[in-house]
Amino acid sequence: MAAPSLEDIETVTVIGAGSMGHGIAQVFAMHRYDVTLVDIEEEPLSTALENIEQSLERLGEEPGPVLDRITTTTDRNSGLSDTDLMVEATPEDIDLKRDVFAAADEAAPEHAILATNTSTLPVTEMADATDRPEQVVGMHFSNPVPLIDLVEVISGEQTSDSVIELTVALSEDVGKTPVILEKDVPGFLLNRINYAFWSEGLRHLDDGRHDAEAIDASIRRLGFPMGPFEVLDFAGIDVFYMVCQALQDRDVPVVISETHENLVEADAYGMKTGEGFYDYPSPGEYARVDIPRERRHEYNPYQMIASAVNAAAWLLDNDVTTMEDVDTAMRTGMSWPRGPLEFADEYGIDRIIELLERLHEETGREQYDPHPLLERMVEQGRLGWKTGEGFYEYDHETTSFGSVEYERREFVARIVLDRPDKLNAMDESAWRGLRAALEQARGDDDIRATIVEGSGRAFSAGDDIPEMAGWESSDECQEYLDEVLLPAIKAFRAHPKPTIALVDGIATGAGCELVLLSDLAVAGDGSRFGQPEGTIGALPPIWLAHGTTSVGKKKLLELATTGDLFTATEAHEMGLLNYAVDSEQAPDVARELARSTTASAPGSIESIKTIWNGVEDDLVDDWLATATDELAERLMSDEGRHGLEAFIEDETPRWER
Repeated sequence: MAAPSLEDIETVTVIGAGSMGHGIAQVFAMHRYDVTLVDIEEEPLSTALENIEQSLERLGEEPGPVLDRITTTTDRNSGLSDTDLMVEATPEDIDLKRDVFAAADEAAPEHAILATNTSTLPVTEMADATDRPEQVVGMHFSNPVPLIDLVEVISGEQTSDSVIELTVALSEDVGKTPVILEKDVPGFLLNRINYAFWSEGLRHLDDGRHDAEAIDASIRRLGFPMGPFEVLDFAGIDVFYMVCQALQDRDVPVVISETHENLVEADAYGMKTGEGFYDYPSPGEYARVDIPRERRHEYNPYQMIASAVNAAAWLLDNDVTTMEDVDTAMRTGMSWPRGPLEFADEYGIDRIIELLERLHEETGREQYDPHPLLERMVEQGRLGWKTGEGFYEYDHETTSFGSVEYERREFVARIVLDRPDKLNAMDESAWRGLRAALEQARGDDDIRATIVEGSGRAFSAGDDIPEMAGWESSDECQEYLDEVLLPAIKAFRAHPKPTIALVDGIATGAGCELVLLSDLAVAGDGSRFGQPEGTIGALPPIWLAHGTTSVGKKKLLELATTGDLFTATEAHEMGLLNYAVDSEQAPDVARELARSTTASAPGSIESIKTIWNGVEDDLVDDWLATATDELAERLMSDEGRHGLEAFIEDETPRWER
């Protein structure tokens, strides 16, 4: 028979009065459906009504009218006798659910739609217990139901298109966002991806390489409101254990974590028992976990993202759902700041595969074997932001300014010093190219942040010494400083958008000074910083001026007078860097800074920079002018000429002591 229309659905029966069941009942009653809530005993029904009343009060709703639309009963057949829609919300036991559906098929009117709220079990197996499989559908709400606006609408093997359309319309009518699964696969969408995501974190607890705090801190840094272990404590460690078992029973390649198993055996289910990955004031009493922010770079969170992306690729390649629904489900149902496919495009599909290959090699686990869909995308050049197309399409452009490459990736300008064979030494072409690239980014209103980095194994090893050695007079040197160097520095400082230096390698001389002038800076742990100008008879004018606003006298003079190379950790400690992280994460931390700083109003950012630059100008403008004049004289002195020539000949200048 034809499915009823949305207007025909007036009465809803919810089977099971637990947290999911009473939440579903509340949501339908709030949207003026008449609801019958069924359970096998009176006590859970009374408790459910109390919980609904408290929930409504917390939401600022008047409980009376909503509760008036809810009837409770322990007589299942009576509760089903005149229903238009049944939503089954019993425990995740396939035999129990099949019994419910068989009984509903007998008791419910011929036109009634029979839905299951199962989170993992096959809709088709429940439909097989009825004589109306075309009217059986998955309608998986997320917990807590009144607060999370997602419903997974799952088609069984025989579910009719009209029933799917009606379930979508019902979901929207009660204020939810539906996502459609065209195929009845184990775990559906949310739990298929949740397993891939959470299990990668659990693996590290098992092997002892990281603890829950470090992993939660790293995920929070990506904009997630809670880390994975906070979420598991809140949702129920035992609930996720049942999900893992259900997936495993249906031949999904699941490895159940030893840590997870031990917690379940100890009845440490999280918040509801007062103990899980973290401790809580008392059973059932939630308290926000204090996760140390300073630990956010100890673990690479994109390992968890990559595992989730691989699971999503399987869903897409098997025509289970769409890209948009994958990302909508994780944003809406799990509070991800961006969907896994959006994360993948931003990170780079090629880098996702590199991570997965490494994890697969380390573990041998099938979940990390890169899905062929991802491999095809790389072969097609669909890498995400960096090519303008991945799972989605993006604004993307590339321009060359001499030896400087400019690239726009969505709202971020990427400026690359590109003389790798010269360790990105800054010659006239590079300084002019840097200035032009900055002006390009400045003139694009859609660019919100600018990242400057170097190609190859250096950020920049400093100025081009052979070019400097070719100057024949102080006037020629001064002209270069006035017309090439200082205008580029001025453009850098006056850039109205956050500038972020990304260092992975050598940053010495002018390269180190560019890091100093950046608003923010991130470096990989193998990077080295130094100001060796004094060793060749020159001096670092920008450090001697602007360095005074960033580091103390002792560190500044040690850097400028010794020529020693400082590690990334030392550079961070002296204030040159915001973060020193492992090199694999450095590009991501820089991009995350670009994203987080651009969450503020563009006008506010420009004003903040203008005021700060004004403070610096008042302090150091005269010093910088003096320092550049002194540099011109020093380079043309006997010491300067000797130092430059020695450098070109790859010799060490010898200064009398």
